[in-house]
Amino acid sequence: MRVPYTRLNRAELDRQLSPSQSAKDFTGVLARHAAETASLDADGALRRWRDVAYGPGARQRYDVTAPKGAAGLPCLAFIHGGFWQEGSKAWSGFAARPFAQAGWAHVGLGYTLAPEATLSEIVDEIAAALIHLRAHAVEYGIDPDRIVLVGHSAGAHLAAAILTGLGGEPLAGAMAGYVLVSGVYDLAPVAASYVNDKMGLSPGEAERLSPLLYWPAADRPVHLLIGAEEPDAFRQQSEALALLWGRELRRISLTRCPGRDHFDILDELARPGSESWIRIQRMGQGG
Repeated sequence: MRVPYTRLNRAELDRQLSPSQSAKDFTGVLARHAAETASLDADGALRRWRDVAYGPGARQRYDVTAPKGAAGLPCLAFIHGGFWQEGSKAWSGFAARPFAQAGWAHVGLGYTLAPEATLSEIVDEIAAALIHLRAHAVEYGIDPDRIVLVGHSAGAHLAAAILTGLGGEPLAGAMAGYVLVSGVYDLAPVAASYVNDKMGLSPGEAERLSPLLYWPAADRPVHLLIGAEEPDAFRQQSEALALLWGRELRRISLTRCPGRDHFDILDELARPGSESWIRIQRMGQGG
């Protein structure tokens, strides 16, 4: 199964794969998420571990947030987007406070950006971060078997790559569940667009690193989330993955969220009572 794109000329493909052009206020959303993340340090109800190193690289770091005095917590581990070239874990804590109030830990995962790192190397970094997090989870009050991996945009690609076994097959089944928000899973359209000017993906690499060309390596619950106001190029990616993986997975869902674009769709993760919130809670409980 592939995502159709060859009928689009380069200008239209570039436009559809530039979601900031169609979003209502992407700079405002990112600024709000960065401010919320920065404010966590001053919250007396929270414990924070900043810039935990899982490798030697400057961006091979993660941040942990957890409610004080708790142990055996489920954990939401978040991978930011930015087409593997932009973004930071400094934006990733927007949902940490409501999850902590619900008895969860939160981890914002950082990784080296392209072109300093290749996409293969970035996938390996995320795998290394998760292995490190699981090995040290008890130190943060986290149950290593109750980590839900969440990714947005390029981060959703990286999370899906973990489930395919591209980061090591045992790791795929070690996550309690996966939430894939507005991701890209067939990299052929991406490799044909402006995104590849810095990525430098060869056709072979685009094939090898496309989760849509793999079956899941473990039967874990998967929730896909996409904004109804996102470009077709993004909506088709989620729909194709849901259709294909639905043949293999017992628990997979796809939500198209009305009124949401590629950036404010993330607010659904921080809204107690939303469908995505409820599904994440169930994953953390083993359901």
